[in-house]
Amino acid sequence: MKEAKTPSKTLTRVTAGILTVVFLGFIFTAFVAMLVNSHADLLESVRMTPELRAKLPKRHTPLDSFAARINSFTSKIAEVMWLKDEMGYANSAFQYALGKKVINTGKQNMIRLNDGHLYDLQAYKSLERNAEDIVKLRQTTLKDLPFLFVYEHPTLYDPENLPSEYAALDHSAQMADEALACLRKNGIRTLDSRDVLPNCGRDMDDLLMVTDQHWSTLAAITMAQRIAVEINDMTGAKLDPTRLDLENLNTLTHEKLFLGKYGQRIGVSQVEPDDIVEYWPKYETNITRDYKRGSTVGHGEGSFREAVTRADRLDPEPGKTWNTYAYTYYGQVEVYDLLANPDAPDFTVMVLKDSYSAPICTFMSLMARQMVCIDLRQNSQSLEEWIEQYHPDVVVMAYSLQMLRDDEYEFG
Repeated sequence: MKEAKTPSKTLTRVTAGILTVVFLGFIFTAFVAMLVNSHADLLESVRMTPELRAKLPKRHTPLDSFAARINSFTSKIAEVMWLKDEMGYANSAFQYALGKKVINTGKQNMIRLNDGHLYDLQAYKSLERNAEDIVKLRQTTLKDLPFLFVYEHPTLYDPENLPSEYAALDHSAQMADEALACLRKNGIRTLDSRDVLPNCGRDMDDLLMVTDQHWSTLAAITMAQRIAVEINDMTGAKLDPTRLDLENLNTLTHEKLFLGKYGQRIGVSQVEPDDIVEYWPKYETNITRDYKRGSTVGHGEGSFREAVTRADRLDPEPGKTWNTYAYTYYGQVEVYDLLANPDAPDFTVMVLKDSYSAPICTFMSLMARQMVCIDLRQNSQSLEEWIEQYHPDVVVMAYSLQMLRDDEYEFG
């Protein structure tokens, strides 16, 4: 029997050399393209902005500052990498072609749930420290102020919606249960979106995004109503949840406008963008809004729609029928939002917010005279200073599982 011929060492070396040259050529091209297209963003990423400074320890050293600049720079490189989206789409399509139900997208393992929604499987991580930080914040800074913690669960509400063979890989419910148990044990009143959204009489498909981990605005409105009921029960306030009943709101649907975080990994060939729905009151309103977005301070006033809706977020990206930022049309990325409604009961609600609860704040402005909504991750002003300045009647901390899992986040 003849032995199978093997490639000569010379051919192997030539092939390896060609592949190496092609690879290095691609890397060089990608680097040059990134510098040409995004040099301004890369330079901005290493500037010590107020947002970057807010992430430093209170007593930081020059080494801390240098490390923060490096982290910011590397994060920006990941955002602006040449052909990043296309390479991500190709990677996901290849994994789907292999028949995989769970695809790896960098640090996450993403699955398509039985109802078609995309979802990142949540590995277990103890949330005890962050839960205890909330307890400490309540016992010190907040003292005797009425306080409500609102837990915002991501896409998976029905365990049966997760393919059974992967159920052991997701610990979202376990982590949420443990964190809430710690809070309740220490006397903190809590509201769990898992108790509210599935039982509100609305279709879960209308409450959750398919292509993103966030809720729809309808879910935020639903939670805002329930939070108002909780606040009334806690404080005797007279906030009127019926002002957010759908029969009292106009709607405008922007069909297939938003491709969220999950959808951006696989592209529109694999999943349709989500609808985005605008809501605004049928009744007359007069809202004043002061906000900070990045380093920009802004002001708006007029009707609810004029004052709060970011109409610029509702246009498709050039050359596309969809965009990747429509979800931010109700203040999701603002450092703070100060909303005043002279026609509402004289009551001040302070919300410690994340991107899930930002639209909750926006719609609660139709029920309370003053909403003070702050994202502590971005704020250089301390919570004590906010409280001293606005004297809230109640403080609501509304955080998602993603916020509770963030070890680098310092509550308060």
